[in-house]
Amino acid sequence: MREQATAMADHRADQPTGEQAGGPVTLTFAELEFVLRSAAERGVEVDDVRRRLNFQPGVSTGIVVASGVASLVARDLCRLDDSGVRPGEFVQGAIAALATRHTSTEAAGWLDERPVVVHLFSGVTGRLAVYPGSYGLFSVELIDATEPLSAPVIRFLDLCTSGDGAATVLIRTQAGAADESGVAVARSAAGAWFMSDSLERPDPGRPLARAAVVARLLSLLAQPVGV
Repeated sequence: MREQATAMADHRADQPTGEQAGGPVTLTFAELEFVLRSAAERGVEVDDVRRRLNFQPGVSTGIVVASGVASLVARDLCRLDDSGVRPGEFVQGAIAALATRHTSTEAAGWLDERPVVVHLFSGVTGRLAVYPGSYGLFSVELIDATEPLSAPVIRFLDLCTSGDGAATVLIRTQAGAADESGVAVARSAAGAWFMSDSLERPDPGRPLARAAVVARLLSLLAQPVGV
Protein backbone atom coordinates (compact mmCIF):
# COMPACT_ATOMS: atom_id res chain seq x y z
CA MET A 1 0.00 0.00 0.00
CA ARG A 2 2.88 2.39 0.70
CA GLU A 3 4.10 2.02 -2.88
CA GLN A 4 0.68 2.93 -4.33
CA ALA A 5 0.18 5.86 -1.97
CA THR A 6 3.69 7.17 -2.48
CA ALA A 7 3.42 6.92 -6.25
CA MET A 8 0.19 8.89 -6.30
CA ALA A 9 1.54 11.45 -3.85
CA ASP A 10 4.54 11.88 -6.15
CA HIS A 11 2.20 12.12 -9.17
CA ARG A 12 4.12 9.35 -10.90
CA ALA A 13 2.76 6.99 -13.54
CA ASP A 14 5.33 4.24 -13.16
CA GLN A 15 3.12 1.52 -11.73
CA PRO A 16 3.17 -1.87 -13.49
CA THR A 17 0.87 -2.15 -16.49
CA GLY A 18 -0.48 -5.06 -18.45
CA GLU A 19 -2.19 -8.22 -17.28
CA GLN A 20 0.99 -9.99 -16.33
CA ALA A 21 2.38 -7.25 -14.07
CA GLY A 22 0.14 -7.91 -11.05
CA GLY A 23 -0.43 -5.43 -8.26
CA PRO A 24 -1.55 -1.86 -8.96
CA VAL A 25 -2.09 -0.60 -12.49
CA THR A 26 -2.04 3.05 -13.50
CA LEU A 27 -5.18 4.01 -15.44
CA THR A 28 -6.00 7.30 -17.11
CA PHE A 29 -9.35 8.93 -16.39
CA ALA A 30 -10.49 7.86 -19.87
CA GLU A 31 -9.58 4.23 -19.20
CA LEU A 32 -11.32 4.38 -15.84
CA GLU A 33 -14.37 5.95 -17.48
CA PHE A 34 -14.59 2.90 -19.77
CA VAL A 35 -14.58 0.71 -16.65
CA LEU A 36 -17.35 2.81 -15.11
CA ARG A 37 -19.39 2.82 -18.32
CA SER A 38 -19.06 -0.96 -18.55
CA ALA A 39 -20.27 -1.36 -14.96
CA ALA A 40 -23.20 0.96 -15.68
CA GLU A 41 -24.17 -1.22 -18.63
CA ARG A 42 -24.81 -3.98 -16.09
CA GLY A 43 -27.58 -1.86 -14.58
CA VAL A 44 -25.83 -0.20 -11.64
CA GLU A 45 -25.50 3.48 -10.74
CA VAL A 46 -21.95 4.80 -11.01
CA ASP A 47 -22.44 8.58 -10.89
CA ASP A 48 -21.60 8.58 -7.18
CA VAL A 49 -18.30 6.83 -8.01
CA ARG A 50 -17.51 9.59 -10.50
CA ARG A 51 -18.33 12.14 -7.81
CA ARG A 52 -16.10 10.46 -5.25
CA LEU A 53 -13.24 10.36 -7.75
CA ASN A 54 -13.79 14.04 -8.61
CA PHE A 55 -14.53 13.41 -12.26
CA GLN A 56 -15.51 16.68 -13.88
CA PRO A 57 -19.13 17.04 -15.07
CA GLY A 58 -19.52 15.97 -18.66
CA VAL A 59 -16.51 13.65 -18.66
CA SER A 60 -18.69 10.65 -19.48
CA THR A 61 -18.80 11.13 -23.23
CA GLY A 62 -18.43 8.75 -26.13
CA ILE A 63 -15.16 10.41 -27.17
CA VAL A 64 -13.66 9.93 -23.70
CA VAL A 65 -14.76 6.29 -23.57
CA ALA A 66 -13.38 5.64 -27.08
CA SER A 67 -10.07 7.17 -26.03
CA GLY A 68 -10.02 4.92 -22.98
CA VAL A 69 -10.73 1.84 -25.06
CA ALA A 70 -7.98 2.69 -27.55
CA SER A 71 -5.48 3.12 -24.72
CA LEU A 72 -6.52 -0.09 -22.97
CA VAL A 73 -6.21 -2.04 -26.22
CA ALA A 74 -2.78 -0.54 -26.91
CA ARG A 75 -1.66 -1.62 -23.44
CA ASP A 76 -3.05 -5.16 -23.83
CA LEU A 77 -5.52 -4.58 -21.00
CA CYS A 78 -8.36 -5.11 -23.49
CA ARG A 79 -8.57 -6.63 -26.95
CA LEU A 80 -10.78 -6.27 -29.96
CA ASP A 81 -12.52 -9.08 -31.79
CA ASP A 82 -15.47 -9.41 -34.15
CA SER A 83 -17.95 -8.94 -31.30
CA GLY A 84 -16.33 -5.76 -29.95
CA VAL A 85 -14.16 -4.89 -26.95
CA ARG A 86 -13.04 -7.78 -24.76
CA PRO A 87 -11.73 -6.65 -21.35
CA GLY A 88 -8.70 -8.46 -20.04
CA GLU A 89 -8.59 -10.11 -16.63
CA PHE A 90 -7.71 -6.98 -14.67
CA VAL A 91 -10.33 -4.80 -16.36
CA GLN A 92 -12.94 -7.56 -15.99
CA GLY A 93 -12.22 -7.70 -12.26
CA ALA A 94 -12.51 -3.92 -11.89
CA ILE A 95 -15.81 -3.86 -13.77
CA ALA A 96 -17.20 -6.72 -11.68
CA ALA A 97 -16.20 -5.07 -8.40
CA LEU A 98 -17.98 -1.86 -9.36
CA ALA A 99 -20.98 -3.64 -10.83
CA THR A 100 -21.57 -5.56 -7.59
CA ARG A 101 -20.51 -2.72 -5.26
CA HIS A 102 -22.32 -2.51 -1.94
CA THR A 103 -19.95 -0.28 0.08
CA SER A 104 -17.86 2.79 -0.78
CA THR A 105 -15.11 3.86 1.62
CA GLU A 106 -12.60 6.70 1.55
CA ALA A 107 -9.52 7.29 3.69
CA ALA A 108 -7.42 10.42 3.49
CA GLY A 109 -4.21 11.32 5.28
CA TRP A 110 -0.68 12.57 4.85
CA LEU A 111 2.47 10.68 3.91
CA ASP A 112 5.79 12.49 4.21
CA GLU A 113 3.93 15.83 4.20
CA ARG A 114 2.01 14.92 1.04
CA PRO A 115 -1.73 14.27 0.92
CA VAL A 116 -2.80 10.74 0.01
CA VAL A 117 -6.27 9.33 -0.57
CA VAL A 118 -7.57 5.84 -1.20
CA HIS A 119 -11.07 4.88 -2.32
CA LEU A 120 -12.22 1.34 -1.62
CA PHE A 121 -15.17 0.03 -3.63
CA SER A 122 -16.26 -3.27 -2.12
CA GLY A 123 -18.40 -5.59 -4.23
CA VAL A 124 -19.70 -9.12 -4.03
CA THR A 125 -17.10 -10.30 -6.54
CA GLY A 126 -14.13 -8.13 -5.57
CA ARG A 127 -12.76 -5.00 -3.97
CA LEU A 128 -11.23 -2.17 -5.96
CA ALA A 129 -8.70 0.25 -4.44
CA VAL A 130 -8.30 3.53 -6.32
CA TYR A 131 -5.58 6.08 -5.51
CA PRO A 132 -6.19 9.38 -7.33
CA GLY A 133 -3.14 11.18 -8.65
CA SER A 134 -2.76 14.29 -10.76
CA TYR A 135 -3.08 14.81 -14.51
CA GLY A 136 -6.02 12.41 -14.62
CA LEU A 137 -4.05 9.36 -13.46
CA PHE A 138 -5.27 6.78 -10.97
CA SER A 139 -3.41 3.88 -9.37
CA VAL A 140 -5.94 1.03 -9.36
CA GLU A 141 -5.64 -2.34 -7.66
CA LEU A 142 -7.85 -5.36 -7.12
CA ILE A 143 -7.39 -6.36 -3.49
CA ASP A 144 -8.60 -9.24 -1.36
CA ALA A 145 -12.36 -8.97 -0.83
CA THR A 146 -12.44 -11.91 1.56
CA GLU A 147 -10.74 -9.95 4.35
CA PRO A 148 -12.75 -7.49 6.45
CA LEU A 149 -13.05 -3.98 5.05
CA SER A 150 -11.36 -2.71 8.20
CA ALA A 151 -8.10 -4.47 7.25
CA PRO A 152 -6.99 -2.23 4.34
CA VAL A 153 -8.29 0.85 6.18
CA ILE A 154 -6.22 0.05 9.27
CA ARG A 155 -3.18 -0.57 7.04
CA PHE A 156 -3.72 2.88 5.54
CA LEU A 157 -4.02 4.36 9.04
CA ASP A 158 -0.78 2.67 10.10
CA LEU A 159 0.93 3.95 6.95
CA CYS A 160 -0.08 7.56 7.59
CA THR A 161 0.79 7.44 11.30
CA SER A 162 4.11 5.61 10.99
CA GLY A 163 6.27 8.73 11.34
CA ASP A 164 7.36 10.60 14.45
CA GLY A 165 5.26 13.74 14.03
CA ALA A 166 1.56 14.42 14.49
CA ALA A 167 -0.77 12.79 11.99
CA THR A 168 -4.43 12.91 11.04
CA VAL A 169 -6.52 10.46 9.00
CA LEU A 170 -10.13 10.96 7.90
CA ILE A 171 -12.27 7.90 7.14
CA ARG A 172 -15.77 7.84 5.71
CA THR A 173 -17.90 4.98 4.48
CA GLN A 174 -21.34 4.36 3.00
CA ALA A 175 -23.10 1.04 2.58
CA GLY A 176 -25.82 0.97 -0.06
CA ALA A 177 -28.40 3.71 0.39
CA ALA A 178 -27.56 4.24 4.07
CA ASP A 179 -26.28 7.58 5.31
CA GLU A 180 -22.56 8.14 5.10
CA SER A 181 -20.68 7.87 8.39
CA GLY A 182 -17.10 8.54 9.32
CA VAL A 183 -14.46 9.32 11.90
CA ALA A 184 -11.43 11.55 12.22
CA VAL A 185 -8.36 10.00 13.85
CA ALA A 186 -5.29 11.85 15.06
CA ARG A 187 -2.06 10.89 16.75
CA SER A 188 -0.04 13.58 18.50
CA ALA A 189 3.72 13.88 18.24
CA ALA A 190 3.83 12.54 21.79
CA GLY A 191 2.01 9.38 20.71
CA ALA A 192 -1.47 10.11 22.13
CA TRP A 193 -4.44 9.07 20.02
CA PHE A 194 -7.65 11.03 19.55
CA MET A 195 -10.85 10.30 17.67
CA SER A 196 -14.07 12.05 16.79
CA ASP A 197 -17.21 11.16 14.88
CA SER A 198 -16.92 14.63 13.38
CA LEU A 199 -14.91 14.60 10.18
CA GLU A 200 -13.92 18.21 10.81
CA ARG A 201 -11.35 17.29 13.43
CA PRO A 202 -10.65 14.72 16.16
CA ASP A 203 -11.66 15.62 19.70
CA PRO A 204 -8.42 16.77 21.42
CA GLY A 205 -9.95 16.35 24.86
CA ARG A 206 -10.23 12.57 24.88
CA PRO A 207 -6.88 10.77 24.58
CA LEU A 208 -7.32 7.11 23.66
CA ALA A 209 -5.28 3.97 23.38
CA ARG A 210 -4.64 2.77 19.82
CA ALA A 211 -6.68 -0.35 20.64
CA ALA A 212 -9.74 1.85 21.22
CA VAL A 213 -9.20 3.52 17.83
CA VAL A 214 -8.98 0.13 16.12
CA ALA A 215 -12.10 -1.07 17.94
CA ARG A 216 -14.03 1.96 16.71
CA LEU A 217 -12.90 1.33 13.13
CA LEU A 218 -13.89 -2.32 13.39
CA SER A 219 -17.35 -1.20 14.46
CA LEU A 220 -17.64 1.50 11.79
CA LEU A 221 -16.56 -0.83 9.00
CA ALA A 222 -18.15 -4.02 10.29
CA GLN A 223 -19.42 -6.37 7.60
CA PRO A 224 -19.41 -10.11 7.06
CA VAL A 225 -16.14 -11.36 5.61
CA GLY A 226 -16.36 -11.68 1.84
CA VAL A 227 -19.55 -9.61 1.56
